[in-house]
Amino acid sequence: MVIRNARFVPHHRPASAAALLAAAALVLAGCTVPTAEGDDGKTGEKFQVREPSGPALVLDSADPAELALTASQAFFHASPIAVIASADDADARATAAATGAAVTAPVLLTDGGVSDSNVVAELERLGAGTVVVVGDEQAVAEVGPAAGEAKVVRFDPGALSAAAAAAASANGGSADAEGGKGSAGSGKPDEAKVVLPTADLLHQADVDGLRVDIPDVTDPELLQEILVAVDPKPGQEAAIGTALAAGAVPVEVPDGDVAADAKTVETIRALKPLGVVGIGGEFGAADDLGWQVAVATSGKTLPDGSLQLFPGRYVSTSYTVPAGIADPATDAVRAVDAAATNGEVLGGSPLVLVTASMRSTAAGEDGDFVDEQPLEVLTPAVETIRDAGQIVLLDVAPGVQPLAAQLDELEPLLSKPGVGLSVHPEFRVAGNGADTGAVPVAELQEVVDRLAKLATAQGLPQIMLEVHQSTAASVVDRADLRIPSQVAVVFTAAGPGVGQATADGVWADVASGLPERAVLGWSAPSEVPADASTILPTEPLLGLVSAG
Repeated sequence: MVIRNARFVPHHRPASAAALLAAAALVLAGCTVPTAEGDDGKTGEKFQVREPSGPALVLDSADPAELALTASQAFFHASPIAVIASADDADARATAAATGAAVTAPVLLTDGGVSDSNVVAELERLGAGTVVVVGDEQAVAEVGPAAGEAKVVRFDPGALSAAAAAAASANGGSADAEGGKGSAGSGKPDEAKVVLPTADLLHQADVDGLRVDIPDVTDPELLQEILVAVDPKPGQEAAIGTALAAGAVPVEVPDGDVAADAKTVETIRALKPLGVVGIGGEFGAADDLGWQVAVATSGKTLPDGSLQLFPGRYVSTSYTVPAGIADPATDAVRAVDAAATNGEVLGGSPLVLVTASMRSTAAGEDGDFVDEQPLEVLTPAVETIRDAGQIVLLDVAPGVQPLAAQLDELEPLLSKPGVGLSVHPEFRVAGNGADTGAVPVAELQEVVDRLAKLATAQGLPQIMLEVHQSTAASVVDRADLRIPSQVAVVFTAAGPGVGQATADGVWADVASGLPERAVLGWSAPSEVPADASTILPTEPLLGLVSAG
């Protein structure tokens, strides 16, 4: 994801999520201001929001109080006000979050994994001289030590607003803000979904009454080009409320998977955020989230318009550009037609395996025992296949060099959506840290990491990496391979020879002990029955069929 200096666009106290998104669509390309800060009109105290570091950040603590604290630290430099509630009270968490969004203040929680002294330290860092405590007099007394020397203002609003009631109804029909009563007061987040804690969940009269007793931050300038990705869960309310208070634009992401949801991708593409913060462990690592937002905003897709390769099934057809051919683009039409036929027969999307390099018995001038196809020969053939709407894998032989050695030369092609890589660990010649016929997992990891970095930097959809194996042992410690979201790794169980199906023993070996997120491939025979499903393995799930 391209990193730019964040532009802060003036935005007043947030209302509903719909209003936030509508406003964002209008002003994301708007005027710039030097800082995102304002003055408290009564005392001159400073208010300043903070741009989260880097293009992507994930706040993933499972403890509500700790999550709230890290959100305050991520989104606020200074605030004369903070809102506090008990982490053990579900209703108070939701109310505090909406209150923070309404009065542009960070939200903190007590009674969780954060001590009172930690909360006091955060109030001091913020310069918060006033603390709004949500709840009755007992709640105020219990929060007391965490407020430190700050002035305490109790806030105990009445009935839910019409917006809150409607949201709760749409979320399961319950009158409580979590769409269900099971977790209220338990302090233990469950899998229920909570209502996005926007300011309009509170009655405006209650908020106006509160403002009489707290500092009034005059015309605060808030973050408007930072997106907060959420799939709201119990315990996350305070952190989400803090993000909304700072002006982050909320986008709900089902199951934390940006690339899997077309509506989410469309929303992010329209907003074009400068940075994104995911709240909740379901968003995975920051790099994964950064890639998903980068590809959503780039507009680049796979041939079918999607951003992820799986779930699905592909059928690969091998193709080598004939030596000395004058028109590689025209010749590649043969591969397109063959792939389409094989895809229809074997029941999958057509994919063409284009030979980029081959094993050689001679070391050659560079001493790598590999013959490479020139880029000027590969490019027109690859473009013909891509123009036909088919996935391309560049098939490379490693020789004596590591599996990643040819990536630099192939990067111009790998930078195109729908172009991936196919490698053969068993073709490895001894040297450079590997034995003949096998590679350490670190060597394969380098390939995965390079492809992931390329996908993120170029805003590419998921890149496929096929690993051919006749034995799982050809990648030493294979189960330790780490597979990020940017790359779909397929381990294809090889057949014993051209036109021969994968043997049962080879399939069982290659299919066992797979790394997390890995997909399986299987080699089909040259003779396929009318109903190909009768010969295809069903367990584990098959993602690629090699038609040869």
